[in-house]
Amino acid sequence: MPYVLHTSDAKCHDLPSFELKIAMQRKGILQKDLADQLSVSRQAVHLVVNNQATSHRIRKAIADAIGLDLKRIWPSTYLVNGGPIKPGRPSV
Repeated sequence: MPYVLHTSDAKCHDLPSFELKIAMQRKGILQKDLADQLSVSRQAVHLVVNNQATSHRIRKAIADAIGLDLKRIWPSTYLVNGGPIKPGRPSV
């Protein structure tokens, strides 16, 4: 069952990591390939996928790869808080 975001809810919940992994699997996206593409460690991608770390650059790459909007995957950051607190490194 696809994750449905209700913006009228008092709390916005991020897409559960297992659903994000399923979406990546359905699109044939491997965490190691994203890591190589972004020149980051596999651990960095793993931590973002499992909601244990935040990186706007990695999140954007994941969202683009699976064809979903950042706000739909991580509404607590991109809807409620208006975006990442720290923009991170500029894209190359």
